[in-house]
Amino acid sequence: MLRLVEGFQAELFASEPYVVDPVEMCFDENGGIYVAEMLDYPFDPKPGEKPRSRIRYLEDTDADGVIDHAIVFADQLLQATSVFPWKGGIFVASAPDILYLKDTDGDHVADLQEVWYTGFDRKVSPEGRITNFRFAYDNWIYAANNGRAGKITSPKFPQKPPIYVRGYDFRFSPATGDFAQAAGPTQFGMSFNAWGDRFVSQNTVHLRHAVVPAQYILRNPYYSPDSVLHYVPGDDSRNSKVFPLTQPQQWRLERTRIRQTRYDDTQPGRVELVGGHFTAATGATIYLGDAWGPEYYGNVFIADANGSLIHREMLVHEGVTYKSQPLPPLSEKTEFLASTDIWFRPVNMTNAPDGNLYVMDFYREYIEEPVSIPESIKKRLQLDFYRGDDRGRIWRIRPESLVEERGLKVELGKATTAELVNFLNHANAWHRRTAQRLLLERQDGVSLDALEKLIFNGTTPETRVHALWALHGNGALEASQVSAALKDKQALVRRQAVRLAEQYPELWEEIASKKNDPDPKVRLQVALSAGVLNQDGRLVAEMAAAGVQDSWFRIALLTSAGRRPGVVLARLLESHGSFFSGNNELDPRLEFLKELVTMIGADPGQDQLVMLMQSLQTSPRLRSAQWQAAALAGLAEGLALHKVRQLEIPGVEPTFMEWMASSDKNLQVAALEASQYFSLPGILSAAQQKAQDPALDLNRRIQAVKTLRGGLYAQAAPAVRTILTTPSAPELQLAAIETLTVFNEPEAADMLLSGWRSYGPRVRERATDVLIRRQGWVDSLLVAVEAGEIATGAIDPVSKIRLAEHPDETIQVRSQKLFGERDANHKEVVEEYSKALEYTGSVKRGTTVFENNCSKCHISQGERARLGPDLSGVNNKTHEELLLHILDPSFEIQPSYTNYIIVDKDGLIYDGLLASESSEAVKLRGEYTDVTIRRDMIQEMRASSVSLMPEGLEQDMNLQEMADVIAYLRAGL
Repeated sequence: MLRLVEGFQAELFASEPYVVDPVEMCFDENGGIYVAEMLDYPFDPKPGEKPRSRIRYLEDTDADGVIDHAIVFADQLLQATSVFPWKGGIFVASAPDILYLKDTDGDHVADLQEVWYTGFDRKVSPEGRITNFRFAYDNWIYAANNGRAGKITSPKFPQKPPIYVRGYDFRFSPATGDFAQAAGPTQFGMSFNAWGDRFVSQNTVHLRHAVVPAQYILRNPYYSPDSVLHYVPGDDSRNSKVFPLTQPQQWRLERTRIRQTRYDDTQPGRVELVGGHFTAATGATIYLGDAWGPEYYGNVFIADANGSLIHREMLVHEGVTYKSQPLPPLSEKTEFLASTDIWFRPVNMTNAPDGNLYVMDFYREYIEEPVSIPESIKKRLQLDFYRGDDRGRIWRIRPESLVEERGLKVELGKATTAELVNFLNHANAWHRRTAQRLLLERQDGVSLDALEKLIFNGTTPETRVHALWALHGNGALEASQVSAALKDKQALVRRQAVRLAEQYPELWEEIASKKNDPDPKVRLQVALSAGVLNQDGRLVAEMAAAGVQDSWFRIALLTSAGRRPGVVLARLLESHGSFFSGNNELDPRLEFLKELVTMIGADPGQDQLVMLMQSLQTSPRLRSAQWQAAALAGLAEGLALHKVRQLEIPGVEPTFMEWMASSDKNLQVAALEASQYFSLPGILSAAQQKAQDPALDLNRRIQAVKTLRGGLYAQAAPAVRTILTTPSAPELQLAAIETLTVFNEPEAADMLLSGWRSYGPRVRERATDVLIRRQGWVDSLLVAVEAGEIATGAIDPVSKIRLAEHPDETIQVRSQKLFGERDANHKEVVEEYSKALEYTGSVKRGTTVFENNCSKCHISQGERARLGPDLSGVNNKTHEELLLHILDPSFEIQPSYTNYIIVDKDGLIYDGLLASESSEAVKLRGEYTDVTIRRDMIQEMRASSVSLMPEGLEQDMNLQEMADVIAYLRAGL
């Protein structure tokens, strides 16, 4: 039974046999109904089997409001997740492709199939693949990609360059074929409100607002904010509460009981929640119909498929973003819609021509990622994840008393162009958006005068925005029309007009005049658009001086600083002295300055650097240690990316001496990091002596060794050789090795090896890592091992993996001869160590085993791990599964933890997790530090098929220790 709030009812619109496993539906301009049926879920077909997902065309032949006929429009599609109409056909999301399918002979069966885009990840759970097509004001179709990796190309438009979508969603222009990244990531569920803002859902994070569009982030290759998504409900955990009418399924109860038992033993007070919060948020949809009344217009509805419910929230403007309020309020402990039937699985919703909301009910017994359920529970309960794959529902949600009563019968496809323009005034957003799409498709030029009139006389601000973008889509928008929209009384129109005005240089002063607009969303768009029009840095500086306390304005202005950060900084120093007031270490202005100077260092012209260093030396506005430290820290980060050294800037050495002797520790460290990129002969000469002086304090010697990175190899070598070949503290040896990493001379490898016998384990690991990463140096390492000067057992397991995966095949062959090939037969080892499962493990002893063998890469309890996954969820695994993964690390590698190998044009080798990538640069998370490599410096890049978690860990663990570490992992980290 479905229970709705008072005044609403649910009508069964479609059910089996006419629809099964529906996840998305769309209405074309003539009322044609297409449904994506995801029968493959949750597993891809086995090898040799054909995919089962399909698209069906639904019909209501007797016009009673219920579907009574269905035609298979297209079948044997892999995990079809989304549909969207275009030019008489539909786009279909079916990773790795976005397809265009069309019926050309009128039988409602597709006979044309084209691959428009390809390269999307299909090695992840189906609901995390490309999905959820949504048409926006800007004439682009947006799609959820869940941030999955992919190099996207277009077979339909092969002349268009590829893009990389890791960390992003996706968008494309159906009119031009252009495609690009979109801000994200989104898992399943995405919607635009009347303002054109995009909202996304993802499992337990049920509603976020994509505040900054990706095109603004991507234009600045040297700046990348942590996130551009805002959690709309706020940080209070109560905001994720839901009130289901169903009881949790048995598997969930058992999993919770197992976890709670372990928590009671190991983490007293921790409670495992079995229900009552979002766990499967999906299908976020903003209602923009006209049948329910104005109090519902703009509300967002989010389904929770596990909770068998639909949750309603009201969006309230809050600065540049929004705050949501649950309706009914939490105190009433009820939902907009909830079912007593555990099989009710709402996964998506859509606004319809009749002004109502339609709900896709997947109607399965289980809708859960199978890997999230312990194997022991799956086997004992004999869970059948396909039970119900012959069923499905689509529900029409409507008020008992409609504000506007209208059927699904529409004929916009037959409308004249003038009539389509009229539909932009319609109260139902489906009509407005469909009319705009059709105007984009037709490109007939007939509607131009009528559209221009709507810019001035449209009945609502939404209408006027539709008219602006419709003209733009037809290539007919003029500067005078945009100028008029910039003066509109409604902020919604002004905001879109600012974005459109970017293409008209004659309007740039008008855009700048909006920097003080009373509406913060308009001002944010001005801050974003400033990067297009603000070549003299004036507008960015003015807006930064007015305030960067708001993180979104700070992000927007940093993206706009773009290729002219030095100009922006000069403007701030010349005209906005108040920007540099204050000494609070947490002042956001310090972060703004640091990021601005990072951009200067990453793309340093001589003039920019000279200006910066002169300002740091002489400007009274930068005399504070805090401001200088922020600037130098940013400069060091930027110059590291640029790979420039021995910079000649007259007169900077005395100032560096002053900074490095400062009592402010932050300034000391920042100056030391920045100094290595400049020619500082006096400082270098002093560092050569201090680095070799055993009477000096250890920290001062370490600092001196680091300073040597700024010199030539011949200047650094004597001190480094002394430290590496004489008894020295490990910290000093590590500093010496780090100094060697900046040089490429072949003899540096021999120097590094000369002190091998004096190195402890930690120093040996770092030395080996450095030797492996230079193609000339790795040969010296292998020669030493081949000659017996270094024992094979002295090379750490992770380094052996790197050697086996080395880009040079001759190195691979030599390392295999020395260390043996990867053992493909783990069966015997697993059988031998399966005896450990009979032992009683100790969590306390297992903690020690974990710290000694695993904590270098894996960090428990949600802390950041450099190379290995967060293990806070591995208590879902059985003892047997954990044993297998420990003994055969490459048996299953999570996509997010694939090791990537890059060789740059200098022959330097990097590897690590792919933290982010853009068209300009790739960022890897390495074992010791993060590194960003410009794409123009990349010679080779590939993903490894081998886990960096070494095999043979059992050699360092006896059976009892294996049992202990499994007990530790099972304790619920």
